[in-house]
Amino acid sequence: EMVMWMVKSEKILIQGLSKTGSGNFMGFAVGGPFMHNHTLVVYNSTLTGDETGKLKIMLDGREILNQWDEKGNADFEDPFLLWAARRTEWDVSMHDHDVLGIKPAIDWAVGPWPKRFQQEPKGGLYYFKLPNEVEITLSGVDYMSAVFKMAPQQGQSGYCGNFNGVAEDEFEPPAPGSVPPVLVPAWNRAVGEGLEQVSDADNLFKLASPELALSAALVQQASALGVGRREDPMMAS
Repeated sequence: EMVMWMVKSEKILIQGLSKTGSGNFMGFAVGGPFMHNHTLVVYNSTLTGDETGKLKIMLDGREILNQWDEKGNADFEDPFLLWAARRTEWDVSMHDHDVLGIKPAIDWAVGPWPKRFQQEPKGGLYYFKLPNEVEITLSGVDYMSAVFKMAPQQGQSGYCGNFNGVAEDEFEPPAPGSVPPVLVPAWNRAVGEGLEQVSDADNLFKLASPELALSAALVQQASALGVGRREDPMMAS
């Protein structure tokens, strides 16, 4: 796995976890001063050997939203820190309608963007409301699809961009002939600051989830032994 900075700023830290080789988005972690040094971690359970592929939600290493009612719904609240909910289908009174209006560069095999959130995804629908008006909408379709909504931050960097209003300094197109033409609109290469891999010392996944830390250690051990090693692995976000 590769852990990258999605948002790197003085107050708000968001990290993403990507599968090397396939580039699948497998999880994210949120922390920093705005969270009063608490950490929210969300990941696909296949990372720890659970092939059901359900989404696991951890707050400071403790699983939440794992007790569902007969409809598959659950709610969690920690006053002044987090309000979170799991639903099996889109709730117009709760979810942000603007999410459905996002226009992806291309339509992937999992279907058009709105349907990722509206067709009862197998992993459920999650909504997180955090301090500083940070909101996250998450769909358990495929591995996961997530939308982060927040105000621009001073000195912000990372794969979500610097929010300076200039799209041209966020990415550059792929090298000619490097990907099939149909993928070119969605295969931009990020440029700018905060694109380095997250160090172990700053890795919120390992700091907040012992289960993920163990999984990462096993992956590293297998790699050292040459188990499952691939030639020229592709790092993708």
